[in-house]
Amino acid sequence: MNTILLERMVSLNSVYPNEYRLGKFLCAYLAKHGFLVMTQRVAAKRFNIFARRGAAKKAVMFYGHLDTVPVINPTKWRTDPFHLTHRQGRLYGLGTYDMKGGIAAFLDASVRSDSYIKIFLAVDEEWISEGAWTAIKHRRDFFSDVNLVISPEPNFGLGTYGIVRGRTGRFIFTVNFDGKPAHVAQYQESVDAVSMMGKFISDFYAAREKLFLSGGTFVQIRRVTGEAIGMSVCGNASVDIEVLGNYQDSISDIQGRLQSLTDVSVRVKARKTPYLPGYFFSTFPYQQSIANIIRFHTKKEMKLHVRQSVSDDNVLATLGIPVITWGPSGGNAHEPNEYVEKSSLETLSKMFHDVLVKSAVAY
Repeated sequence: MNTILLERMVSLNSVYPNEYRLGKFLCAYLAKHGFLVMTQRVAAKRFNIFARRGAAKKAVMFYGHLDTVPVINPTKWRTDPFHLTHRQGRLYGLGTYDMKGGIAAFLDASVRSDSYIKIFLAVDEEWISEGAWTAIKHRRDFFSDVNLVISPEPNFGLGTYGIVRGRTGRFIFTVNFDGKPAHVAQYQESVDAVSMMGKFISDFYAAREKLFLSGGTFVQIRRVTGEAIGMSVCGNASVDIEVLGNYQDSISDIQGRLQSLTDVSVRVKARKTPYLPGYFFSTFPYQQSIANIIRFHTKKEMKLHVRQSVSDDNVLATLGIPVITWGPSGGNAHEPNEYVEKSSLETLSKMFHDVLVKSAVAY
């Protein structure tokens, strides 16, 4: 696989919400290779990309997100984050692993294929998935003939033979504790909100194992706030609770379990886009063919997984179309010195191409 495309993508800073230049470049690239390209405005200078080429009854669709996280701890980077650097089989650069490398792999496979292909590239995955939700809400027609979504997000140690067919959901709840402030000289007349919050946190961790840590559900305290103003006892404090719930957990069920720990109201924290529900697909199209392709190219048996994390894959799964996460190997996602393994991109590109061949035969 030629790395020139990835080199160009890495050079274009697309730290959210600044995906515009990368989006324009990929629109031109896709059009050059015969794709019909459409865009969808998400916000000022932010847009999704929809592309298709070929014709058949059903399409395999590749998904990728255009944004990256910011450069974290820039002094700890040993290379320029916006220059693709080759070292001992690794390709270093911001977004190489999450997920410009995966995009480069499926684009390489797609331009070499005559199959019916669809591509969806979204903005804002690294924040609140505003791009994906906008697409689901206003362009559902684009997905109507898609029977499988392949998302080459990082494989996080699962190997190129690992397929993620399910993910947890993610929700955030907030609990506000209203005490009674008073001057510290008269603290006996106060109700300390921090003390109220502390009791809840203690009860939360004592009950966490019993109430939550089963079936793949994980919960943690994400944020605490509270401050005594001047020479006063604190009158207000709050806790945010993050939940990664398995695909069988509903937001109301989790809220009820949290509510059992306190008399104070537990609320869903306000957010511009919906929270991400969990999902699980017991089977997916071309499953046996993909297993054979993986065996041929990696000499390993396909392994199926459920991942304890969320992404735009969760949004796309709400369509009811099977989504599989099948991505490259690498390291340091969201950290300094992010890299992707060049050999894994080459293998993925070959496997993606073979899947497209199989899909063409099926339809």
